[in-house]
Amino acid sequence: MQVSFASTGVMLSDGATNIMPVPVHRGEALNLIQQQENLAAVHAAWRLHADHVRHSLRHAYYQGWDLHPAQLVTRYATLFDFFLKEFEGATLRLKNFMAKAAQATLSGDVFDDAATGRGLLNYFRLAYNCSAITEAEVEAAGLKLSDLKGGSSSDASPWLQLIQG
Repeated sequence: MQVSFASTGVMLSDGATNIMPVPVHRGEALNLIQQQENLAAVHAAWRLHADHVRHSLRHAYYQGWDLHPAQLVTRYATLFDFFLKEFEGATLRLKNFMAKAAQATLSGDVFDDAATGRGLLNYFRLAYNCSAITEAEVEAAGLKLSDLKGGSSSDASPWLQLIQG
């Protein structure tokens, strides 16, 4: 489905986790075992939701459905973890790519070409849009905010103009 909708502007969304991070026991006078079971149930649901979000992100589904407000905790934690774990490597690859004026490059065993440059740009756009990285971190990577926002080609960095054709 992703291939079919590529370049159409249609954003695909992954499905929801239907196990809610809520206590299994209700009431004010819970015994210790019930409290522990509640804690275990919430943590298990959070772990499952985080696994689902991480799986979606790895497969380039950057939108998903959260059915309960308590799922936002794991959504944001997993988004930040996903983007921040790769931030230094992506920054290094982007800077190397820009230094070569958007030519295909081989850094170690990683090959980067114009399509990869667009993918790296998308990585930074998504990381910035979900607040996992700041404007200062975008600029430290060698980008302008206008590069991420798809500004006019006159505002774009020279290397960005090259990869956009």
